[in-house]
Amino acid sequence: MRWPSDWVDSLSGESEAVGGPIVGLRLEYGAEHWVWRIRSTDPGKTDALGESNAEPTSGVEALVDATDLSLVRRHEVTLTKAEATGTDTSYYDAVKASGEEWPGPRLVELVRVVDDGRPTWRVTTYDTEDGHLAPRTL
Repeated sequence: MRWPSDWVDSLSGESEAVGGPIVGLRLEYGAEHWVWRIRSTDPGKTDALGESNAEPTSGVEALVDATDLSLVRRHEVTLTKAEATGTDTSYYDAVKASGEEWPGPRLVELVRVVDDGRPTWRVTTYDTEDGHLAPRTL
């Protein structure tokens, strides 16, 4: 299983799983294999003038195989208010700030939330040595 800090930046723009900037990801186990649930904005289709038909809350949710990052499933979603609101920190910078580093804690969830009235990121890491989950807001 690959660590998000190794692949998250290249996924946007290179995978059909992601529509636009990533607004959340979570590691899940189901159907006997690990997947990443990735939520992103959806830029929608553009007309001849380059205008998008997407609403600010238009999003995409995809399940991606955690081993090879192949697309398992993808569908349209409505983003939450926190997901639809921009932050000063990009998803890539939030992943880096999570402290994920081999062999230490591993990032298992990245969620855009509203904290004290402003949008920010909540990261949850899993300590591979003691099994402890540690959520924190950046």
